[in-house]
This record gives sequence, structure tokens and C-alpha cells, in this order.
Amino acid sequence: LHFDSYGNLLVQVVGVKYVRIYAREETEKLYVIQNNAGSRHSQQGNMSALDVEQEDWEKHSLARDATYQECVLFPGDCLFIPSRAWHYVRSLTTSISINYWW
Repeated sequence: LHFDSYGNLLVQVVGVKYVRIYAREETEKLYVIQNNAGSRHSQQGNMSALDVEQEDWEKHSLARDATYQECVLFPGDCLFIPSRAWHYVRSLTTSISINYWW
């Protein structure tokens, strides 16, 4: 689960993908990994400690109340992901996608 600093058009070309999106207003519930976490992946402050597929509600209790939208993308589908919107993407089949950030 992460966010990008730019708007994103995600175009599904081949295969199928699952996408979950949390609005930036949900940030306080998403357990942002801080810079001191020792990982180079957390340097931007745009990564969450949540595992959205196997959440530990005892460890991340606030996440239970975070609202999100989800969809499944098929070939030819295009999804706009606003800048700083938290999102999780998983391929459900072998897939090819094209992203355009601006």
C-alpha cells in the first residue's frame, strides 16, 4: 500500500488486476512507515505498514475504520488514481499495464 506524488492513469492492456484505493484523508489510519524504519523504501513517507490482504487488526486497529473503494481492471480499462491517494494493486492473472504519471 503506497501513494504516488503525481496523478496516475493506470491502463490495463493484458490480464486482470485488483485495485484498492484509499483517499488521502484516510492517511492517519494507514500506519505510514516513517523514515527511521531502516528501509530505503520508506524514505519518501509514501509506504504503509498495512498488509491489506492479511491485516493484523490488533497491531493496526485504526485501519479497520479506513474506508476504501475497490475495482477489478480488465483489458482496455483505464483508472485515474489521484496524486497522494493510497493504493494497492495486485495482478489476478499474468498482466501488462501502462501507467502515465503527471
